[in-house]
Amino acid sequence: MVRPMTRDVTRDMTRDMAKYQTCRSLACLPAVVLLTVTCAHAQLLGEAETRKFVSCRTLITWTGPQGTQVSYLGAGGKSYLWAAGNDTVLSGIWRVDPNATSPQSRIAYVALCVQYGGSAQWDCRPAEILERVTMDQADGDIFGLEGRSAVPLRLPRDRTNIAMLQQRLRTEAPDAAQSPRPAAKCE
Repeated sequence: MVRPMTRDVTRDMTRDMAKYQTCRSLACLPAVVLLTVTCAHAQLLGEAETRKFVSCRTLITWTGPQGTQVSYLGAGGKSYLWAAGNDTVLSGIWRVDPNATSPQSRIAYVALCVQYGGSAQWDCRPAEILERVTMDQADGDIFGLEGRSAVPLRLPRDRTNIAMLQQRLRTEAPDAAQSPRPAAKCE
């Protein structure tokens, strides 16, 4: 079974996040023009912005270790994951942690945390990192993950987007294609 995120990747992402936070504090110095340019794209997301970015939305993310993953983060903190290599849609829960920290840095950051399959371990990803690895997004449960146990089709590891996956569904698995579900009322 493919895990949604490995601890090593999360640790690396957290270390990257700590660099951006350090860099951001140095960017105010006039002599550090290069750091200002480097850090300009690292927009810090707050708790409200993170909730708006993920709540009742389908996200397609891509990272080297995991490949493509399709998530639906629904109302009431319910989450559904369609991951490359999996035959089933994983169900779990999600939450936004506005005060996440890591062993590498005690600086708090906003993170999206998910927990699949009844695991006691929360898997948290800094919001800024999540924003960077998101290839596509849409309101609602575009692929009907909430009502599925089997994946609609075998998900490739390659980068993809919603339109490409919808086309594959129409071509390769027309019986699995579902009408998009409108976004439910989310917190």
